Amino acid sequence: MTLEDRQVQILDAIVPVVLEHGAAITSRQLADAAGVAEGTLFRSFGDKDSLLRALFDRTAEVAYDLADLEDLADATLETTVSAIAGVLTVRFSAIFQMAIALGPILLAEGKRDDPRFDELRDRIAALLAEHADELAVAPPVAADALRTLTFAAATGWGDRSAMDMSDVTGILLHGIARTDTRKESRA
Repeated sequence: MTLEDRQVQILDAIVPVVLEHGAAITSRQLADAAGVAEGTLFRSFGDKDSLLRALFDRTAEVAYDLADLEDLADATLETTVSAIAGVLTVRFSAIFQMAIALGPILLAEGKRDDPRFDELRDRIAALLAEHADELAVAPPVAADALRTLTFAAATGWGDRSAMDMSDVTGILLHGIARTDTRKESRA
């Protein structure tokens, strides 16, 4: 097994225990969760903080990968928006959960821009470009709106019942105003 394969195997195995214990987790708990010796962790990642930063990066890498949505070429705009929103909300939620668990380590690292966030917008825009003639705005603008709204929906803002994917899709496609009660503009 290559070092990279071993690292991915370890990272995937430790997610639940890191979410449970956060940054205070011990290297023994990490090794037990991964089913390896502590020495294997250190040979693979150097130290515990590097391992936990790699875990956050892996969570983001998985979140930003939209390869599983590439088969939307023949889908309707509504199906495309709904599929993207559903995937992004789940994945952004995973990033938030991991960021909360690893807060002290990530804060010690300082602010860093992640170019993958902009790349994600570009991938969403490419998926929406199939429906450019149905959009009121350019695909990159629609992608920003979709990314922003799903990002907000993923946090829950303390209220998990506030917005579901049908709400996100409806707001993005139709806005928040009811069409049957719109008042005519007074000019």
